[in-house]
Amino acid sequence: MIKESIENNPGPCIEKKCSYCCNPVKVDRFFPEEKIPTNEKGEKIWKQRKGLLAPESQIDRVRLKSYDCTNFDSLTGKCCDYENRPDICKHTSCIDKKSEKSVDEQHKKLTDDKLIEIKL
Repeated sequence: MIKESIENNPGPCIEKKCSYCCNPVKVDRFFPEEKIPTNEKGEKIWKQRKGLLAPESQIDRVRLKSYDCTNFDSLTGKCCDYENRPDICKHTSCIDKKSEKSVDEQHKKLTDDKLIEIKL
């Protein structure tokens, strides 16, 4: 799930060749539609998928909307416009700098939590 921070807080995306946060983009099910980023033409770059996702470890409590990002290259696992990505992407990280756990521990815990698809 995306976590916003106050500063540009890059995660280990490039070093670990990880695209967990954007393949697909995952946000709280009550994420406001108006916060979906747009391109220079004003078109939304996230396209909503059907259904919801739930992390296996929190299946009774958490529901996430998921989106395909038009800037995501599924062949390389990278953002096609990384330098100009929207603020929500720049301010997103799977890593909590205040945590006592290492980057590797935090990353593994997040990416190991299987997501269950809930059809609507």
